[in-house]
Amino acid sequence: MGVLKAGRRKIIVDDKEYIWYVSQDDESDHYLLNIVSEDKSCVLACPLKTETPYLISKGRLFKTEKTDGIWKRYRLPFDIPEIITPAFAAKVISWATHEGEAVPLQIKDGKSFPV
Repeated sequence: MGVLKAGRRKIIVDDKEYIWYVSQDDESDHYLLNIVSEDKSCVLACPLKTETPYLISKGRLFKTEKTDGIWKRYRLPFDIPEIITPAFAAKVISWATHEGEAVPLQIKDGKSFPV
């Protein structure tokens, strides 16, 4: 089954198609940038307007490596802009899908701590 595309935006990064959209978190009043690859191997959520910019990896791949499928949070090495654009979505995708360092975070009481 494919990814729901109605009301969402398509972007191609490194010849791979992704769908991205902003929505309100079901469990809080925060908004999230959501990104899903067409094959659903890369599933990302980026909470907006947080003290520490971070990304949640929910998929089977992160930083070119297979994951255990458990949601994990990582510090973003760049700030999140006020307005989410296709260029920012592409930047997040590129960072999450290429090799390199990623600092794992633990979130407790709205604060982030390195793991």
